[in-house]
Amino acid sequence: MTTPAAPQRDRWIATAVAGLLVWIGWAVAVRPEWTAVLLLLSPFVIVPLGLRLASVALAGPHAPMLRPLAQVAPLIALSAAVSFIPDVGPLAAVLTVPWLLFTLIVALLGVRRIMSRRSLLDPAIAVDAGLAFLAVGGAWLTISRAGLNPLGFSDAIVQLTAVHFHYAGFALPFVVGFVARHLNRGIAVPAAVIAGVPLTAIGITAGGNLEWVAATFMALAGLATALFLLRVGMKASGAARSLTIVAGLALAGGMSMALGWAWAVKFGWNYLGLEGMAATHGSLNALGFGLLGLVGLNLLAKVDEPHETSVALLVGKPNDRHLKELAERAASHNTTNAVGLLNRPVPDGFRHKVWHRTIDHGDFAQATAAIQQWAGHEEAGISRWPAHPPIAVGETLGISIPVGPLAVTASCRIVDVVDEPNRYGFTYATLPHHPEDGEESFIVERHDDGTVDITVTAVWRASILANHLCPPLTDYLQSRAIGMYLDGIATGGTSVNEELVAC
Repeated sequence: MTTPAAPQRDRWIATAVAGLLVWIGWAVAVRPEWTAVLLLLSPFVIVPLGLRLASVALAGPHAPMLRPLAQVAPLIALSAAVSFIPDVGPLAAVLTVPWLLFTLIVALLGVRRIMSRRSLLDPAIAVDAGLAFLAVGGAWLTISRAGLNPLGFSDAIVQLTAVHFHYAGFALPFVVGFVARHLNRGIAVPAAVIAGVPLTAIGITAGGNLEWVAATFMALAGLATALFLLRVGMKASGAARSLTIVAGLALAGGMSMALGWAWAVKFGWNYLGLEGMAATHGSLNALGFGLLGLVGLNLLAKVDEPHETSVALLVGKPNDRHLKELAERAASHNTTNAVGLLNRPVPDGFRHKVWHRTIDHGDFAQATAAIQQWAGHEEAGISRWPAHPPIAVGETLGISIPVGPLAVTASCRIVDVVDEPNRYGFTYATLPHHPEDGEESFIVERHDDGTVDITVTAVWRASILANHLCPPLTDYLQSRAIGMYLDGIATGGTSVNEELVAC
């Protein structure tokens, strides 16, 4: 764990200051209502600060991709700001589209991070949810500037929904993810925040008791986050200490007001109206909590490095440099299970399967050469670094497994080699950067009757959420890939070479 390099820190501070100055200039020139001013603070400043924090201190799958997004966010936010110059309508809505597309890209990264998580108990999963929720805020901003009123909502409620998902939906999950992990407080409060964001939106739609329950739940989750933030601030020093403490107090005040408002509406008590709540509660959350809190946490943040062991879901095929870096990082990690998993009873929670095929040409030497040349992996479309690694114990590989238009990156290590007169092959075991935990062997064998066959044996369990969601689909994809592998060995790589020549 090391602090960020000075040039990197200077860059994000400059980005935040530039976004803040443009936001102030826009607010002075356009003079929109206060709710709109608070709303646009998020695209210009809050979102860049959150993305930078996630890329540095809440590392996970695709973390490096968040930093350039943080840098361009204020530029794209200009389109959303310009949408407030014309009256609501088609033109204003079209002007928000760049920001809407930006939020969709961020949301896709959030979903991919969730699918790549090895555990749902990591508090940083709240950050992934915040990335996904941002697109909802972008969509409601477009709806607001279009002048639409879905479900009969007033213009004020439509705009406040956009505000809700830019702050409670984005900033709050980011902060709770950081402070809960920093304090080692587990998943309870982050999970409450994640659930509270859509629950509040549903409550506003349904009204009645559900709205009261949802608002109360969200306010209590926010108060718990404020307590965590204050504890982090008390342990910090310098500007980070002051900023996070003030942010914690602002969040506590804003959530206390939200709690009071929910109960006042439910029981008919005299309280602030909607405009008063938007001005006070909104200002505390946007300026006090969101702005100061994220600046303070960015100052406090240390570089986190666990993303190197997180599986990545990529669009398209990764390049050799990507796989090389993956293999080099993986070389320092131990396998996810004790070596020899295939040679002992299958542990609880693991699965065991064998795939077998007779090689028609019956040439043991040719089948052996096919394994050595990685012809099976070539046939299955599995990229590797090194491209043709030696079959030797201790060899670490970075690989890319195609899944339709996507690719799943993984790492593994050869842990056993069989080199006998009538048997040849190897076993590799998974490393932490892999969608599964287990071992897989690839053995070609010549029998007494002269027949030659290839056998793939696997003992494994799913290790990321994507593998748990639809076992029939993952089983199909696994069997399909191994079937193609068997084809590659059975043909000795001939079909693969012909394909490459044809291309």
